[in-house]
Amino acid sequence: MIILYLFFGILTASLGAIPIGAVNIAVINTSIKENLKKAFYVALAAGIGEVLLALFALHCSMELSDFFQKNQWIQMLFIALFFSIGIYFAMFKTRNKTIPKPKIKLPNSKFITGFLLALLNPPVIIYWIVAISLTNKYIFELTVKNPVSSLSLFLLGIYLGKIGTLYFYGRWGNKLSKKQEGSETKLHKIIGIALITISVFQGLKFIIE
Repeated sequence: MIILYLFFGILTASLGAIPIGAVNIAVINTSIKENLKKAFYVALAAGIGEVLLALFALHCSMELSDFFQKNQWIQMLFIALFFSIGIYFAMFKTRNKTIPKPKIKLPNSKFITGFLLALLNPPVIIYWIVAISLTNKYIFELTVKNPVSSLSLFLLGIYLGKIGTLYFYGRWGNKLSKKQEGSETKLHKIIGIALITISVFQGLKFIIE
């Protein structure tokens, strides 16, 4: 029974890591512009950040769930933000090739970059709050009062699920880098369409609820 916590952690983290986000984009870009090894450093650090967010959600799931329920404008803000970024990637990013890219100074360390991108990610906190709340309601009890062994396996599963999913994104980016010159443009379109799709589905879900 206790091994269920490990598999559930892997499954939940994998599902949460599939939608395109800041960390996924960082992994893909790193594997395209540099190499898969450096992209994996980003993934390893992002896994640590994911575990910390899940721990935070475990401690504060009830309070934060009520907060987001009472302040639904926060959800709409994130939906609008994802939609805007998706439009940018799908349309403007592929057209305005002559405009120089702004120089944003990120940490040189891929490990620090991956950790910060994973940790400073409010939508992921919301995801874990919802996931943990649904788990407690429909599957099994999952709180900080669980035995250390089951919590440890759950957090290990989260780490493995996160870095495993990001590794596949890195492999995908690595394959794109070996193709024709237009692969980066295709990547931007895919990212844009994915973000638009996610925001539309989230918006419909918000309206229905």
